[in-house]
Amino acid sequence: MSTIPTLKTIRLTLRPFTLGDAKDVQRLAGDEKIAATTLDLPHPYPDGAAEEWISTHQKEYEENKQIIWAITITGSGELVGAIGYKLRPEFNKAEFGFWVGVPYWNKGFASEALSAIIKYGFEELKLNKIFAHHFVTNPASGKVMLKNGLKEEGYLREDIIKDGNYIDIIIYSILRSEYEQIT
Repeated sequence: MSTIPTLKTIRLTLRPFTLGDAKDVQRLAGDEKIAATTLDLPHPYPDGAAEEWISTHQKEYEENKQIIWAITITGSGELVGAIGYKLRPEFNKAEFGFWVGVPYWNKGFASEALSAIIKYGFEELKLNKIFAHHFVTNPASGKVMLKNGLKEEGYLREDIIKDGNYIDIIIYSILRSEYEQIT
């Protein structure tokens, strides 16, 4: 049985979550500002939800459904956020998502973590396409994607319902051939 791989960047270590991370996940992901920019994170973040979420990661990885990493600062081990893939092996592609705790915004951590998983996706998973979307109300996520070579693929009007409101989203992607040109 294989385990979720650990990835390293200049400042970060992307590693599997442990149950010891649950309190920090609840605190960081439970921030109202994080919940406002993501589809699936609740606010308030309920007790026990982080443990339940973390306990699914290894099985989802073994079933080739998703890979989720804890974004941590190398050296201190401080949890910054989460990043991961929903895998679509039948189409040789993956959708990524991420969140970074508010105290760590505007420090380049999301861009650095995304760069690491894009490299892993193309070089280790042999994906052909990596894609994601963000709410139009969260342009910072779009900047992270553009900085990592993704291109805007489309604008979907009122595509998602969040808290009873329709939200427009923007989809971005990068193809293997584009990645190979920039590396």
